[in-house]
Amino acid sequence: MSLERNLIELERFCAKAWRVYAQEDPLAHLSFNEYDYLKVIQASSEPIRLTDLAIEMKVTKPSATTMVQRLERKGLVERKASLEDARSKLVVLTSKAEVGLEEESKIYQVMAQILESRLSEQESQQLNLLLNKALQ
Repeated sequence: MSLERNLIELERFCAKAWRVYAQEDPLAHLSFNEYDYLKVIQASSEPIRLTDLAIEMKVTKPSATTMVQRLERKGLVERKASLEDARSKLVVLTSKAEVGLEEESKIYQVMAQILESRLSEQESQQLNLLLNKALQ
């Protein structure tokens, strides 16, 4: 099977897992773009500057500001003043977003367990290594 076909099948595998294992997806109402912003904010080791968020998302600062305002209205992020630079705003997840993202991570754990059950330990390690390489 081609890589393209395997990627389609992987997407279907993930969609089925979401339908079967996600009881109530607390973030299902979000667009892909909104969800992507949350994942970038979550991945930041500390509150992320709005400017850095725009850079990471590869969008303009006004676009990032608009999205952060939308996520604020939904109660998923907060903007805080930076102690180091009064002009700069820091973006952090709210507990509502953290709980939702934690619930969703359980689905990925289930998918990983299913894949690992179908592969040998060596194959699983090799798949992980190849994914790490391909997704850098």
